[in-house]
Amino acid sequence: MLWEEATAKEFKTWIKKSKGVCVLPIGVLEKHGDHLPLGTDMYTVRAIAEKAAELSSVVVFPYYFLGQIAEARHVAGTLSASHRLIMDALLEMCDEIYRNGFTKILILSGHGGNSSFIKFFAQQFPGLNRPYAVYTRCAYDLTREQLKAIKVRSKENNLGDHAGFSETSLMMHLRPDLVHMERVKIPQSESMERLKSLEDLRVFTGFDWYAKYPYHFAGDPSRASAKQGAFIFDIMLINTESVINAIKADKVSEKLIEEYNILCEN
Repeated sequence: MLWEEATAKEFKTWIKKSKGVCVLPIGVLEKHGDHLPLGTDMYTVRAIAEKAAELSSVVVFPYYFLGQIAEARHVAGTLSASHRLIMDALLEMCDEIYRNGFTKILILSGHGGNSSFIKFFAQQFPGLNRPYAVYTRCAYDLTREQLKAIKVRSKENNLGDHAGFSETSLMMHLRPDLVHMERVKIPQSESMERLKSLEDLRVFTGFDWYAKYPYHFAGDPSRASAKQGAFIFDIMLINTESVINAIKADKVSEKLIEEYNILCEN
């Protein structure tokens, strides 16, 4: 059930069918090498959310691109809003989702650079006195067994961090019309390791990604295919469906939120 496709009259019925669960698929607009579209993360995570909604009857929020992508401001086509704005905007969207009748919101990310952002976003809720539950997950979080299965099936050890084998295969499966393999420049995908001495000591800076991949391309997509993309998509879908079903069955979060908010008021 896609939020934007409902009529106002249908919407109330959809809320009941979803058991109050809304999935907000979040990506960004950023460069994915020279062969994939800027909206790769959005296309992928939205497609996963849409298919999962068909299987688990939840409502999917419209395309959402206000994610964390400060490290790509130097690249044409990137939309990089301030961290203050993306935090405030996402909170207002969650408030609006709740105002429309949903009590459980899954923020499903299709962009690795959102991982810290959406967790930090969720961490603020104990101090906000909101009555609804927010859950976060990255669609690319796969188990070791799943990663092994992909590598065995594809005979590819390097699945790529950005616009590499996995993302290219997924886009070949979902939107082959937007994939341009003739534009791939493999040398640009190799890490420059300009902060490796700090990285080895587990020191993080905001320039880590740029220090390694200024061209926003990481991994060799030469052997990518739509067939492999379909296999990866199905694995990600299975995970997402399991998460949605667990959230639907979750009766603890609501009680914890109510209990915590009462304690904070006293």
